[in-house]
Amino acid sequence: MLTLISRNRNFLLIVVVGFLVYFFIFHNLTRFPAPWFDEGSHLHVPKTLVKYGVYADVSSEGFRYYGPTIGVGPTVMLPIAAMFKLFGIGLLQARLVMALYLLAAIYVFHQLVEHLANKLVAWIALVLILSSRSVSLLEYGRQVLGEVPGFFFLVLGLYLWLSKWNENSVRRLVVVGALFGLAMITKYQYLLFLAPTLILAWILDIFYYKTSAHRNFLIPGIVAAGSFGVWQTINLLYLGPATAADNLALLRASAEGAAFNFNLTQLGANVETLSSRSVYLEALLPALIYGLFISVPRTGSGQKFSILFLLVAFNLVWYVVFSIGWIRYAFLGLVLSSIFIARFFYDLTHGFQFDWGSGIFRSFFEAKNAARFALTLWLLAIVLAPLAKTIADIAFPGPNHARLMADYLNLNVPTSALIETWEPEMGFLTDHNYHYPPNALLAVAIDHINYGGEPVKNHYDFVQSENPDYLLAGEFSKWTEIYPLAALQNSYELVQRIGEYDLYRRSK
Repeated sequence: MLTLISRNRNFLLIVVVGFLVYFFIFHNLTRFPAPWFDEGSHLHVPKTLVKYGVYADVSSEGFRYYGPTIGVGPTVMLPIAAMFKLFGIGLLQARLVMALYLLAAIYVFHQLVEHLANKLVAWIALVLILSSRSVSLLEYGRQVLGEVPGFFFLVLGLYLWLSKWNENSVRRLVVVGALFGLAMITKYQYLLFLAPTLILAWILDIFYYKTSAHRNFLIPGIVAAGSFGVWQTINLLYLGPATAADNLALLRASAEGAAFNFNLTQLGANVETLSSRSVYLEALLPALIYGLFISVPRTGSGQKFSILFLLVAFNLVWYVVFSIGWIRYAFLGLVLSSIFIARFFYDLTHGFQFDWGSGIFRSFFEAKNAARFALTLWLLAIVLAPLAKTIADIAFPGPNHARLMADYLNLNVPTSALIETWEPEMGFLTDHNYHYPPNALLAVAIDHINYGGEPVKNHYDFVQSENPDYLLAGEFSKWTEIYPLAALQNSYELVQRIGEYDLYRRSK
């Protein structure tokens, strides 16, 4: 009888876990979140690779070898291209690759935290990153973006490194370094945090912790740097020196506007964002202070937590001081902060243990129990409200306007017609002849929108000079105000509006 109950319980557990995995990772995969600018531009690369055999973006004038090719690395582009080759080009095929990355990242993250603390802390940290609207793990992980795949490689490297601390063979350290390198290749932004973390962790070991051999830091650092350098060399040899120079110029211009921009007003806004209720319900700062506290002991455990703390600190300091303030730029710091938040609540409640010796009602009012009860309620509030919103978003996504507009174009617009747009997702969803503004204009648009710089439309007159057959204005085009729609009314007429997408046809 007990065996039967145990078997049924295990079966029920498998069913529940399977349902949760399906719902959070795969349900409505092509509808939540809706395709948008960044994802659309990244999808161009594997589509172009499969259709033309060229690792590049494409516009009506030809291939563009820079832009999306440096936004996300080949660790994402090539598996998606393989899926397209095997099963055809489609959003579902691409997002299935991302869903598998997401599932792998969740599993490895849980394993890392369980090694650092215990199972309960690992589950708390996991629930925190799945529910948090500031981390947006499920939203980013379902899209063709670099954050979650890069996080997977980084966390796998950390797990292999920290789980055998001071017992790592040279081969294992090489694998750790290669994984760190893949994280940086996947998402260039991770280079900003991994490189200084490895260097400072080594220095702290020499002068403070004094628990590890030099090779424990040098081999992963050297291999990571070498891996990143190999990919840059491949870019240089494949694309050619002139295009590589264009790549660097574009990267520099984009970084100056969004990633390396010191502005006192923006700095204050960034601090306010991180300390707001939307970021772990204001638990971030006390948890980080606690994270520093548990990183101080000169032990293996303290040193491991110090490495995570350095990664968090470098990311969040950069986000506050130099970034444009998009919360996505704090992804790595916020997702790793969940470990310190979980430890904070677990340790301060003594593992959520309550003393009910005085009876359930009276025990609530005893100081020890009251404090632990309040902390538990705080943690539940951090998790439950945003999780409910995410569940609703996945279960009931909005209308798929991008798909509807793509269907309209396929039925009513010849593929030979030239369509001007700054909505690259449409170039993935249909095979029409699109022309896109140059990627370099992104930096101009960001400067205009966030800092009152010159309007981007003053730098671009393709519609007026080339008179394309159609103009498709969507959310991104309207946000950047790249097209002077009011001034174009004499030349273009609105023929279809679907959600945020407006399709204009040249009338004369």
